[in-house]
Amino acid sequence: MMAGNNLRKLREKHGLTLSDVAAVSGLSIAMLSLVENGHRDLNGLKKISLARSLGVPVDELFPRDQESTPA
Repeated sequence: MMAGNNLRKLREKHGLTLSDVAAVSGLSIAMLSLVENGHRDLNGLKKISLARSLGVPVDELFPRDQESTPA
């Protein structure tokens, strides 16, 4: 899952641990780990919270699938 890879890369780029992101985003460490490993997706509000905690736009963290976007 691309979002999980994006999350891990952005988190590591900012020198943050899962615990750091959990504290700021309000999501559990377990949930963040599941997302990073591609086993879980988040709903809209949780995506927004997570993106804000990393200081990035939601679309950067959770890019839209180009193939499913109507032309």
